[in-house]
Amino acid sequence: MIVLVLLLPYGASAKETEFAAKDSTRVVVLPVSKPSNHNDSENKLEFYSPKNQMLCALDYSSKDGEHGFGVVKAAWTPDNKYFVFSLTSSGGHQPWHAPTLFYSIRDNSIDNVDNYADAAISKADFTLKDSNTVLTEVWRGESVPIKFHLDSLTGGRRKPQHILHCVDGKTMKAEP
Repeated sequence: MIVLVLLLPYGASAKETEFAAKDSTRVVVLPVSKPSNHNDSENKLEFYSPKNQMLCALDYSSKDGEHGFGVVKAAWTPDNKYFVFSLTSSGGHQPWHAPTLFYSIRDNSIDNVDNYADAAISKADFTLKDSNTVLTEVWRGESVPIKFHLDSLTGGRRKPQHILHCVDGKTMKAEP
């Protein structure tokens, strides 16, 4: 099985990139600001159904181009059930924190992996294994490896107050 993973070098997120799942669900990552002095672009992510209907969009831009977020890495899990993406602050704020989120095709929802960790995710360069396992790191005074099985996170123990429902084509001003 071939899995498309994109790791964007700093400043490279200034170009539109599309990720399609096997069922034709797709995510488009768009630049929404010019790179700041820190050379990181801010992004907007648009989520589309297999019938090309926009489900929702997450807008990580800021007014000054230095207080938003840009996509560092993005990929569909090997089973094509989840789209995982990591972010970095456009202004270089909180360089130890790499918010990592995932979109679930089944639930049409977006959730943050940080909600299931006892510390902040610190590694933007996550790894996808097996069907839908995310390997990354958390910050506990130092980086510590951690593993998440996305099926387990979405199987009933979810924290509903943190979930963004991706419906009705609405654009949400997002903060991880």
